[in-house]
Amino acid sequence: MQEASSAAVSDQPGMAKRALHRVLKMMGVVGVGLTVSSAPVMVQTAMAQSVPQHWISYAQMAANQLEAWLSDPANDAVVRLHEWMQQRLLQEGQPLPPPLVVKVWVAPDGKISRTEFASLGQTQADADLRSLMMTQSLSEPPPRDMRQPMVLQLSLSFAAKT
Repeated sequence: MQEASSAAVSDQPGMAKRALHRVLKMMGVVGVGLTVSSAPVMVQTAMAQSVPQHWISYAQMAANQLEAWLSDPANDAVVRLHEWMQQRLLQEGQPLPPPLVVKVWVAPDGKISRTEFASLGQTQADADLRSLMMTQSLSEPPPRDMRQPMVLQLSLSFAAKT
């Protein structure tokens, strides 16, 4: 997957849309998807501190599961969220939002009990994202000694057809 760059969008009317279509055509891109970065923000910002390896491993496992949930084409909320991203991308002057920092609290049973993130700019998109993260349980509970919230970074990126 290739990350979209807001620098690729020009300020000149019409030119941005043509440039975007050219880039999409060259890349063979057919859709837009949400991914969770492979290095959670917690890991990136806490490198100066001693972060236990089992916390890092758990955050990576959670990130992988969130990525799968946010990529499920059979889920109506995923479809709506992807359609919103597609519309935003194709509107002139509306680049993909920058990576989104999401705070996630995980209950002892592995269910995400709370999330916090800056608004995507649309109420339905916010509700869909929150719902997608909170309707399923992670495959494992968090380590007992793990500080919460877990802080992850969601990135909007192009997804090539597989």
